[in-house]
Amino acid sequence: MFSNKFKVCVSLATDSVDKLPALISSALQKRADFVEIRFDHTIYKEIDHALDVTRRIKNTAIFTLRSKEEGGLFDGSNRERISLLEKMAMTRPMLLDIEISTLKKDKRIRKFLSENRIPILVSSHDFRKTSGLSTLLKKFEDMRKYSNYVKMVTTARSFEDNFKLLSLYDNNDSTKLIAFAMGEHGILSRLICNLYGDSPFTYASLDKPLAPGQLDIVLMKKIYDRIVNNLKSK
Repeated sequence: MFSNKFKVCVSLATDSVDKLPALISSALQKRADFVEIRFDHTIYKEIDHALDVTRRIKNTAIFTLRSKEEGGLFDGSNRERISLLEKMAMTRPMLLDIEISTLKKDKRIRKFLSENRIPILVSSHDFRKTSGLSTLLKKFEDMRKYSNYVKMVTTARSFEDNFKLLSLYDNNDSTKLIAFAMGEHGILSRLICNLYGDSPFTYASLDKPLAPGQLDIVLMKKIYDRIVNNLKSK
């Protein structure tokens, strides 16, 4: 029962589609529950090949094409990005990660996702700070209008910022919320968002972190195993 709470999604990024199968295999061997494929790390330039490679694990995968404004590496035009997102969506992964900023400003992608009933993870990233709780709550309410899956990520400037993010779970009933803070100060929220807040999963790296404060999958699973064993012994 307890082990089911601690699900981990491993973010995978590479500059070559040919390297992707080995990365996926390594993540699964290290007990990743889900994988996030970061298409913005240049493999979008080989989109058809990349989608073929990831097709076998799409039911447990999140497809992401992160814009530069949200910390990604995609450097094409907005028109190109929307076209790529539509192609990725039609592969029908478990979730398509799409930023709230993209949804709000692009009517075409909203219409496309709705008409094709694509399951999406609405995301937002603040690389500067963690806003006050009232501001975070307002944004959360706005984001969950678009999907039942919401990812809110901020940057922790103090240890207390962890609790602002975790407080969002106190005001949530049915939304599948993933909320944590980046940076060294935010590691606590990365670890316990799926314990305290019943988050469907949290994120880890395969080895090198793709975001500040991201722990690797092996360490994260060790911590969760210890928690589970302690809970079972009580």
